Amino acid sequence: MTIASRYGELFQMSYITRDLDAAMAHCKAEMGIEHFDTTDAEVEVLSFGKMRPLKIRAAFANIGRNQFELIQPISGAIEIYTDEVDLSKHIINFHHIAIAVRGGLDQWRALLAEVRASGDDFAFLSPVEATEEDKVCFCYVDTRKRLGLYTEYLWVDEAIKPIPAMPDLDG
Repeated sequence: MTIASRYGELFQMSYITRDLDAAMAHCKAEMGIEHFDTTDAEVEVLSFGKMRPLKIRAAFANIGRNQFELIQPISGAIEIYTDEVDLSKHIINFHHIAIAVRGGLDQWRALLAEVRASGDDFAFLSPVEATEEDKVCFCYVDTRKRLGLYTEYLWVDEAIKPIPAMPDLDG
């Protein structure tokens, strides 16, 4: 498989905000998004070669097989959310797309090999080495030089679906 062929599994547009509650209210008023699932997440990520904590608040709206995501960076390895985004410019600021990695853990490992072969850097990788016990794996790939944005890849074990962080891709 090639990186380009994975774009058929694109499922998410992600926006960065300075205020998650205000961003959700904006999306309700301006777009008619009535419901978001929210989470406060803290995770250790490999960020450009260093293990670092990451703390965010996030909201997900699953609309069919697509997802609208809002992220409020809180602390830790948040530079990828804040370095090139003027959070004072607008309440929501487009940041990245996400592509689902379907299948077993072997498909996740194949994706990682493709990314490494591409020469792009991992802005985030979690977990660093996936095991059979892992149920969710994600990475942000720094594709800004080629695409002008970050690309996130998300793998979720079929045994825990459905979850708010992943819409029904077959629906």
